Amino acid sequence: MSKPVWKQADPRFVWNKNLLEELVENMLDGFVIPLLQGSFQTGHLKLKDSPATIALISRRCTRRLGTRLWRRGANLEGDAANFIETEQLLEFEGFRSSFLQIRGSIPLLWEQIVDLSYKPRLNIIDHEETPKVVERHFHDLLQRYGHVVAVDLTNKQGDEGLLSAAYAAEIQKLSSVRYVSFDFHHCCGGSNFDNIQLLYDQIAEDFEKNGWADTFS
Repeated sequence: MSKPVWKQADPRFVWNKNLLEELVENMLDGFVIPLLQGSFQTGHLKLKDSPATIALISRRCTRRLGTRLWRRGANLEGDAANFIETEQLLEFEGFRSSFLQIRGSIPLLWEQIVDLSYKPRLNIIDHEETPKVVERHFHDLLQRYGHVVAVDLTNKQGDEGLLSAAYAAEIQKLSSVRYVSFDFHHCCGGSNFDNIQLLYDQIAEDFEKNGWADTFS
């Protein structure tokens, strides 16, 4: 007998968990419906002149919530702000594959001082727990997802450059995580998105190493 839906759900992404507690306590499993916040999109394309269907499913974590600018960095437990998990599903000639990627705020202790300026200044918090915060963040990711490649897309100039340098200094202490720095603004600014190939060339071997889940219909 399969588990109830709520027991199969990842609690990190259940947004109505508090509302479900009384139903769970009274064993009303049929009424316990976990809700998530995210998006779902599908599209059709051709691969080798054959039709294919692609879907993107994203779900937002309930930990360290907040709107952009107001919630940045990580907490002392290593939870990154606005963490999102995205799964790419591809169906092609009876073959189905799944590829997973995640994103979140840079997992340091930092904040953005919100004011009326177009781009508020960043403040990196000097805290003795910073190395542990980064370690906790990636330990959790490694336990959940296996091999991790951390791609840093921040601008390498100004405040973002300082943040990127601080992040690189901490993450390079972790032998279990591969760090890749790519200045997306500089390389792909002005809608030069073809330059994303430069990033792919750096991580192509990691794609092969990580692999993907696949099934045949």
